[in-house]
Amino acid sequence: MNRNKNSEIIEIANILASEKDNNEIQNFIVEILTEAELETLSKRWRILKMLKEGRTQREIAQQLNVSLCKVTRGSKILKNKKSISAKYLTKENDNE
Repeated sequence: MNRNKNSEIIEIANILASEKDNNEIQNFIVEILTEAELETLSKRWRILKMLKEGRTQREIAQQLNVSLCKVTRGSKILKNKKSISAKYLTKENDNE
């Protein structure tokens, strides 16, 4: 990620971290992302959740109509011991 993009990501992360109202966070995300970007974000999160549930990569790719490469990317994320996404998925499962 180049330096300029990194500064914007840091700024957005700081905004989200400081906000306590979930509705406001959701509205912010919906305002700044296009429908296609929201769909992509949603699918990526579903991929991670399905992998965490133990579903196969091929099953996920077929069910969500995504490339196997996208699912494999998610699998690599979850295998990373330092993965923040895996940490959040574990927290989400603990809260259910």
